[in-house]
Amino acid sequence: MDADVFWKNVSQLLKNKKISQESLCDRIGISVWTLRGAISKHTLPRVDVAQAIAEALDSSVEFLLKGTESNTYKIRLDNLKAAVYKILDQEDKYIYNKLMETNCYRLHSLLFKS
Repeated sequence: MDADVFWKNVSQLLKNKKISQESLCDRIGISVWTLRGAISKHTLPRVDVAQAIAEALDSSVEFLLKGTESNTYKIRLDNLKAAVYKILDQEDKYIYNKLMETNCYRLHSLLFKS
């Protein structure tokens, strides 16, 4: 059930970050009884509360619901890396060509002094 996965992931993050349920509730502005009621009734919180919980735990609603992050971020990161490498490669080629031009000119002037 989605609610059980959600609350299991919330519980695990709370434990890992050493945050109490009370502290989480203070951060997101709900009563601890509201939180505990949702957990015991196996119900998902409202979307705004789920988002607040995710933000308070430096996570995402997707992670809380599924236990994994979407590959969308990884794909976007990989695309960004590829674009940066392409730019750097172009810059490297430009710099290399400029160095070669400069060094060839210097070498030519040294070899063929008038």
